[in-house]
Amino acid sequence: MVRAAEIRAAEIGALAGLVCASAAAAALAPLWTYALTLALFGLPHVLSELRYIDARFGARLVGRFGTQVAVLLAAIVLLRCAAWAQLGSADLRCALELVLGAGLVLTLAPMLRGSSPLVRTSVAAVALIGIAAASLAPLEALVWFALLHNLTPIGFFAERLRGAPRRLALWTCALVFGLVPLWIAGGGVGALLGALGATATDSGPAALGGLRANLGALVPPNLVLTEAAPGLFAAVAYLQCMHYVAVLWVLPRLGAGDAQAGPSRPWGARPLTYGPLQLAWCAALALPLAFAVDFGATRLVYGAFAAVHAWVEVPVLLSVCAAAAQVVPTRTTP
Repeated sequence: MVRAAEIRAAEIGALAGLVCASAAAAALAPLWTYALTLALFGLPHVLSELRYIDARFGARLVGRFGTQVAVLLAAIVLLRCAAWAQLGSADLRCALELVLGAGLVLTLAPMLRGSSPLVRTSVAAVALIGIAAASLAPLEALVWFALLHNLTPIGFFAERLRGAPRRLALWTCALVFGLVPLWIAGGGVGALLGALGATATDSGPAALGGLRANLGALVPPNLVLTEAAPGLFAAVAYLQCMHYVAVLWVLPRLGAGDAQAGPSRPWGARPLTYGPLQLAWCAALALPLAFAVDFGATRLVYGAFAAVHAWVEVPVLLSVCAAAAQVVPTRTTP
């Protein structure tokens, strides 16, 4: 595996180029950026992230905890499948998914016995927020969850790296995942490119219509009709690109590091060799064609895969926080 310092020395220029190109594309053609990157990299990034989680955290996803997580994830997938069949209302499906997400948080309860009261209270608060959101504004909450999911590589970098590489990674994330999208949302990137002669467009693939018709895909419903909505859509489209870069390029090169070996799973030894999951990679290669034929229906299918990798991050990253905050009993001298 490539060490963090080697990635920085050999590929910082390429990363900077990807950041600039993604920011420019999102500011000038946000709908094209969202649609094309989702079609090309959506499912591959899901598989790549699941592989990383298995390699880095697989030893934790065993026993009763792993079984509970698997059952709750299966229930969430069934809810996403219900959307294909148009069973129930969207609000009901979103509410049930958030309740199941709160259940994923509560699977951590046995791990929290040695943690501080602050950690236990924080985890309980996350579960309560999920249940409250399910009751009050499930659709808005699920869109916010999908939006914030783009920031999860920050947590993986913080957990994986140590010392100077971690500090460098977090400062880089503050720029890439913080300042740049704020600049895009505020219109600064678009204004700069306009001054250089570039022309922005609200169009996208013909089957999707214009930007206004698709704002709800990335913008919470309560903000869709505001003047800030187009800029927010562009910023989230950029964050989607950066999430894909982190998951498909950076995390696989960092590798599992010093993680305890977990149970053997059929991922294969190389990043693009997934053994029995080669069929899933064939589906990933075919997905762009499916998006071209029927973007809306294919997005629903993709959503079932995306739900697995997005929700499994919740107990995994919270378990890392809980483990890091374990209370070490004070030994007394007899």
